[in-house]
Amino acid sequence: MSSYTTPQSFGERNTGHYDAPLPFRYLSHDGLCAIDLAHAAGVMSDTIAPVDLKVAVRLLISICVAQAPNQGGLLTGLGQNKALALRIMPYRPTVTCGPDDSGPPWLSCRDIVDKMPANNKKQVFGPRGDVRTTVALPWRYTTTRQRCGVIFDGTEPGKTTDTGDWYKIWAAANAVEFMCTQLGRNGTATSLGE
Repeated sequence: MSSYTTPQSFGERNTGHYDAPLPFRYLSHDGLCAIDLAHAAGVMSDTIAPVDLKVAVRLLISICVAQAPNQGGLLTGLGQNKALALRIMPYRPTVTCGPDDSGPPWLSCRDIVDKMPANNKKQVFGPRGDVRTTVALPWRYTTTRQRCGVIFDGTEPGKTTDTGDWYKIWAAANAVEFMCTQLGRNGTATSLGE
């Protein structure tokens, strides 16, 4: 996390121009600890200095993770308007990374994760033409220079559609980015549907 003292804007993705979209996730390289930054209900954005976020995360870790039971925690009332919240929690990704130097440049992939949908509205993922499908598979999102891409595809054998939400898919893309891409490797996340 950054130690910059200049406040940055954090706001609901795809609703305006912000320094960082919400929700925003930091993840440990082993993928087992997730730190989410989100806004309060009814508020689209707020401003906070990254160093203040870093202090808040350290506080959460010292109280909610370093002591038993270490199940995580929530810290609310952050930001200039007290509209941001940090949540630290265990996470169990189903990620497999490729060999060293098999991945795209990390910064080209961060843009994709920052622009992906991340809401929890239920969707039906399936083939084009199926009347139940709300998101056709395969779903692809690539950078403008085609240096990095996310492909969401496939359902369990025997099923033509599956139900899920963008938040879970976004969280999985974050896991691949933190666990694999930042280390120069490509990656895959599985078991994303219900």
